[in-house]
Amino acid sequence: MKNMKKTLCVLLSAVIGASFAMTAEAKTVLRYATDVSKDNTQGQGAVYFADEVKKRSNGNIEVKTFFDSTLGNSQSIVSGARSGTIDIAMVGGGIASGLSPVMAVLDIPFIFKDKEHAYRVLDGEIGDKLYATLEPLGLKGLAYFENGFRNMTNNNKPIVKPEDCAGLKIRVPQSNMLVATFKALGANPVPMAYGELYTAMETGAIDAQDHPISTLYAGKFYEIQKYLSMTKHAYTAVTVMMNKKKFDKLSKEDQQLILECARDAAKYQREVNAKEEVKMIEEMKKTGIQVNDDVDADAFMKATLNVRSIYTEKNGDEFVKLIDAERNK
Repeated sequence: MKNMKKTLCVLLSAVIGASFAMTAEAKTVLRYATDVSKDNTQGQGAVYFADEVKKRSNGNIEVKTFFDSTLGNSQSIVSGARSGTIDIAMVGGGIASGLSPVMAVLDIPFIFKDKEHAYRVLDGEIGDKLYATLEPLGLKGLAYFENGFRNMTNNNKPIVKPEDCAGLKIRVPQSNMLVATFKALGANPVPMAYGELYTAMETGAIDAQDHPISTLYAGKFYEIQKYLSMTKHAYTAVTVMMNKKKFDKLSKEDQQLILECARDAAKYQREVNAKEEVKMIEEMKKTGIQVNDDVDADAFMKATLNVRSIYTEKNGDEFVKLIDAERNK
């Protein structure tokens, strides 16, 4: 009898041990990498995504987040996501358009009327079609976070109409699209590294710059610029992409869970970003910078329409037409 009880105990222990082993084996761990900080609104969106995945999967899927370029810069992160050393990459849209040129449609000046227009495009069939162009490269698009609209600051006067840009020496990143945009507006675009910008404006070598609110706030450009004009001339999306092989290995239920959590996280991040922008603008006003919302968007759009040819000559006009069709819905 004692031997039988001992045998049963051993068997029971083995079953329990096997059960724990199976549970551990069944757990999926995903490495989520980005070059932004955890406190950034994009970082907050990443944390929200990780928490939701854990909660909705009952702990069966764990997302480990890596911030501040811990796993490399944007290019390295995307390379890692393509090779599989990183599971999920969150990087600026410009990195994605470097892989799939059609995605540069999102960078066209004034392609989006407002944020609602951008969200209709990115969260719908058009956004999915754009992400589908990355799949042959080993990436599965999950959702679009945002950095926000680019706006202009300068020391001369508020920017209300295109003519107000005439002669402005404005710093631009290495972007053919932005260079062409400001040339079309009569400004003098000067490609320059971000790290050199503050000093260039402080010394008067540069009159103006353009960035989303969070970036110009972080750079403290309000300390040396008099006017902030809400031109909203270009929307900057942030791409969240997963290694396609890893995604395809998940069950259909887990795939759907990942997609739903990513899209819910995108909505959360955008809401946080909007609130933060309001706070940042109010803080900047306290320093004396003049904020101008009175911008003739239609006039700016007409003045820069020819810039679209930079995109359409290489990529056709399919996505431009699709996005325009969503403009006034």
